[in-house]
Amino acid sequence: MATSDVRRILVTGATGKQGGAVVRALLAQPPSFPHEILILTRKSTSTSAQKLAENPKVKIIEGNLENVPAIFEAAGGKDSVWAVFLVTMPSMKKLQPGVVDKEVAQGRAMFDAALENSVKHFVFSSVDRGGDEKSWSNPTPTPHFITKHDIELYIREKSNASQMSYTILRPVAFMDNYMPGIIGRIFAAAWAQMGSKKLQLVSTRDIGIMAAKALSEPDSEDFKNKAISVAGDEITQAEGDEAMWQAKGRPMIQSYWFIVSFLKWMVSDVGIMFRWFEEEGYGADLEKCKRLNPNMMDFKTWLAEESKHQ
Repeated sequence: MATSDVRRILVTGATGKQGGAVVRALLAQPPSFPHEILILTRKSTSTSAQKLAENPKVKIIEGNLENVPAIFEAAGGKDSVWAVFLVTMPSMKKLQPGVVDKEVAQGRAMFDAALENSVKHFVFSSVDRGGDEKSWSNPTPTPHFITKHDIELYIREKSNASQMSYTILRPVAFMDNYMPGIIGRIFAAAWAQMGSKKLQLVSTRDIGIMAAKALSEPDSEDFKNKAISVAGDEITQAEGDEAMWQAKGRPMIQSYWFIVSFLKWMVSDVGIMFRWFEEEGYGADLEKCKRLNPNMMDFKTWLAEESKHQ
C-alpha cells in the first residue's frame, strides 16, 4: 500500500480527556479506510503518550498550539495530514475589546494551517450554547463560551470558501467533572445550588466516540459541515444523587456551599457560567445524540462503568 493511500488523522490534546477519548475511540472502532493517528503532545516521553503509541496505528508528534506551523512540519508538511481534531483550552483571562484572546488565536491559527496544508476535514470541539441552531447566534455572557463561539464562526466562514469540510461538536457539562476529590465535591455543590433546574451532561468517552464518527464518516449528512450539540443526560442534582445511590450505594459528596460561592466570586468565569446554567442552559437534542451514538451513557451508567468512584 502506498503511503499516500494512508489517511493521517491529527489529534490535538491527545493526552488530555477529550483528545485521549478520540484516540481510544478511533482505535476501538477504526475507520474503514487505511489510516494513521498522529497524536499531538507537549512531551513525547510522557507515560500517557507512550501508552497510546504502543498501538502501531499511533505516531507521536511533539508540539503545542503556540507554534502551529511546527506541528504540520513535524507531520510531514503539505498533504501529509488528512483530518484534524482540535480541542482548545480557555485562557481564563478577561476578554478585552479589540484584543484577540489567546484561545481564539490558537484556534484560528490551527484552522488556517489546516487549510494551507490541504487538510480535508476539520473537527472542532466547542461548547453548546442552547442547541444546534441557537448556538450559532448565542455567544452567551460566559467568557470561555464566547471564545469558542468566535472560533466556530471563523471555521464556518472560511470553510465556505474552501474545499475543506468541518464538523463542530458542542459538548455540554462533563460528567467527568464529578471526579473523586475536592473538584468533584465542588461541582456537586455548585450543581445542587441550581435546585430544580436540570443540567445536561455528557461523558468525555462519548465526545470521543462522536468525534471518531465524524472523522471516519466526514461525507455523511450527519457530520459534513454540521454543528452538533452533544449530551447523554439531562437531570437535576437530586436526580444525580439518586443515580449515585443506585450505582454506588451512597450519595454524591458535596463541598460546603460557602466554598462554591467563594469560588464563583473569585473566578468570575465560573460564576457567570453557572448563572447562565440557571437562567438559560444547554439545549442539546438527546434523541438526536442517541441516534448518532446508540450507546450514549446517562449519568448512572457513567458512574457505574466509567467513573473512579468506589
